[in-house]
Amino acid sequence: MIRLARGATGFRAPHEAPLPRTEAALFRAACFTAAMEARGRAGEMIPSEMQTFRHATLTDGYGRAFTALGHAHLPVVAFTTDAVSEGKPVPGFADPPLWAQAFETAGLRVMGVKELMTPLEEVDVTDLSPAELTEIRYWKPSCLGDVLFNWWD
Repeated sequence: MIRLARGATGFRAPHEAPLPRTEAALFRAACFTAAMEARGRAGEMIPSEMQTFRHATLTDGYGRAFTALGHAHLPVVAFTTDAVSEGKPVPGFADPPLWAQAFETAGLRVMGVKELMTPLEEVDVTDLSPAELTEIRYWKPSCLGDVLFNWWD
């Protein structure tokens, strides 16, 4: 069973300790390294101001585009091949391309579609705070990926 760590939803109560943070510079550097390995390029990194993740579009040497999603609070990365629109759910997850190993080398765990689509009923949420559990009950995400990469307000 997958166990979610505190900070997975991006929420905390005012009296709780601050959530852990992953360094934006680490994600940015991994994006550029991955783009070099893919003989492609990395687009601008969009910060995690209103969502639980930052993201950047990476294009490989064949012109295929992937958007890398880096969680703001946990050291995990996911991918999509569709454009990410502000305020909307991630349009679907994609298995990581071969060059995603650059993220692992940087210390970020790369997640695949099968894991991201794990039904929430099969996820251990015992480490989440009451505030996070309240948000999950309110937003009713269906899978692990929807909890981790969200625009909830």
